[in-house]
Amino acid sequence: MSCQFPTIWVLTGVGERYKPIDSVIAAAELLLGAWPSAGGKAYLRALQACLDALQDSEPVGVVPGALMLAADEAFVSYIRVVSDTTVGEPMVPARRVN
Repeated sequence: MSCQFPTIWVLTGVGERYKPIDSVIAAAELLLGAWPSAGGKAYLRALQACLDALQDSEPVGVVPGALMLAADEAFVSYIRVVSDTTVGEPMVPARRVN
């Protein structure tokens, strides 16, 4: 079983550098060791997602979303690169609607 997922860069504190999180183990270590608040519902769901993924009862792909929800809840900054997998079609920039 692969516990890897596309990298999410997480900033847990002022003066810190973004930490690359690209596996269930790294996500669990971040949540347990360096998370600024350990009491929210999304935080607990993210921990449970990590545990479930490690026990093969949930897919690994659930962890990144749970981690980002926990980050939103705790006002933790993160960057996730999303690539356009559509081949052959040019990307059209979003337009502002007035």
